[in-house]
Amino acid sequence: MLFFDAIWDLFTTMFVFILIIVIVVFVLIIFLVFKFMNSNVNSKRSSWVKVKTVTPKNSAESSPLPDKEDLSQYCSYCGEKVSPQGKICQSCGAEI
Repeated sequence: MLFFDAIWDLFTTMFVFILIIVIVVFVLIIFLVFKFMNSNVNSKRSSWVKVKTVTPKNSAESSPLPDKEDLSQYCSYCGEKVSPQGKICQSCGAEI
């Protein structure tokens, strides 16, 4: 009977030790999840990146906007050319 008592004490001690480890790991995982959920990732990265604005040297050199008639000849969904009388794009089937 003494042998079984020693084994029982060993198993009880191991069970308590493993239970404590599981609880600590669980609490650590919960802590890390809440930390990552409440952190603002963009605030840390914004200090690393320098934003450089580029302005054109001469705005007259930029390409002119296409006429409204030219834009109406193309599908706004797929970009394919459509007939002026058409109501549906032949390429993607979207209503024009």
